[in-house]
Amino acid sequence: MPPPAPSPPAVEPNGGFSAYCDEFIHSWAKTLTALGIVLIPLFYVLDTFTMPSELLPRFAAVRTAATVIAVIEHIILRRTKPSRFSYLHGYFFGLMVGSMITVMTIDLGGFDSSYYAGLNLVIVGVNILLPWRAIHATVNGTVLVTMYVAANAVFGGPFQTANLINNVYFLGSTVVISVAISLLRYRLTAQEFSLREKLLETNQSLDRSRKELAAARDALWGEMEVAKRIQTALLPQNQGLGPYEIRAVMQPAAEVGGDYYDIIRTTAGEDWVTIGDVSGHGVESGLVMMMTQTSIATTVNAIPGLEPTDVFNTVNVVVCENISRLGAMHYMTLNILRLKPDRVTVAGKHQDFLVCRASNGEVDQISNDGCWLGVIADTRGGVENQDIPMAEGDLLLLYTDGITEARSAKGELFGEARLKATLKRVASRPLDEALRAILDEVTRFETRQEDDITLVLIRKSRA
Repeated sequence: MPPPAPSPPAVEPNGGFSAYCDEFIHSWAKTLTALGIVLIPLFYVLDTFTMPSELLPRFAAVRTAATVIAVIEHIILRRTKPSRFSYLHGYFFGLMVGSMITVMTIDLGGFDSSYYAGLNLVIVGVNILLPWRAIHATVNGTVLVTMYVAANAVFGGPFQTANLINNVYFLGSTVVISVAISLLRYRLTAQEFSLREKLLETNQSLDRSRKELAAARDALWGEMEVAKRIQTALLPQNQGLGPYEIRAVMQPAAEVGGDYYDIIRTTAGEDWVTIGDVSGHGVESGLVMMMTQTSIATTVNAIPGLEPTDVFNTVNVVVCENISRLGAMHYMTLNILRLKPDRVTVAGKHQDFLVCRASNGEVDQISNDGCWLGVIADTRGGVENQDIPMAEGDLLLLYTDGITEARSAKGELFGEARLKATLKRVASRPLDEALRAILDEVTRFETRQEDDITLVLIRKSRA
């Protein structure tokens, strides 16, 4: 294991490391407000598809006010110099955007609304983009969660206690993750500064050492920490949905990719499962994944009775717009499944489906036809609902290409044939055992994990 990062050095209040951090924070605060100027009004597009029409004028007014405030803060940052008070911009921005989202959750039913998930983006965005001390990340995250809980407790109306606990649990988890990453980034920044000052005495090695340290810091923080946390922080717990029992696992690679899955029971009692893979690696892929997750959850909870094609087409519009605004070049393979009593209805384009039939123990491979998410703005006509009949005891396997493209020492692919054989062999076991057995089979086969591995098992446990 590498040695622990040193504690931040003691420096003079008017220079040295403190001044360096002030300038760093001031610069990243500009980026934070610029993102707010783009994303705050951009998410109104999602509102028009998922929110009640009577609330749209109010949401438009709230988002407009927040955008104007973000513009003013951005102008102030550009016209002022870094100071020891620059960190206050982070608190102000977080409080302003958090207040906007809190107001909207109150309008949507308080703790029973899933719109609180937007606060996770605020907590992550502010606390990870700003290279400040962990105490600031702690205070900022705690204030946002407390504000949300207090406001919805007073003004949000009746709610289910389970929803309150669920929301606070995930918000609290995001705060903890953000604090841990802020602490690591701050220590790495301190380490970089300390070594840079020492290397000033040796001009020949200054440039090389500084670049190596900055690259190590950026790689560690940008790839191994932030993207991996974004990728895994909000994964759902294994659960049962109606007559179906579900178990899932995601094993990230050392170089973080964009695997994604979700298990959703809506407020209307509808059951959904999603699985996909964002192209590319790193922070951008993680952001596209989170945008997709939030859009799908919001859509299926806001509008009962949708079919998978409806959800796919709606979410695709939002994701395409977001990718375009961010200047990113990404797409996503995605399947959206709705679990019904006698069948699973799916739309999208991802890996083929494998179903082990309880009646004869054979494994059916069902072709997956459709189109990818984020490639074209209008996917109507490009995706269709596909029904997979499910009898009692049938076992459905969903997976990402990290399974089938795993390579042995000889360069041989694991492939679908091995996956089918493995599923057939373990299908009669309890789901936890079956999931672990498949994962172990792949781990033994490949010499080094090159891509994320995701497995989802869905068993029809009763009629």
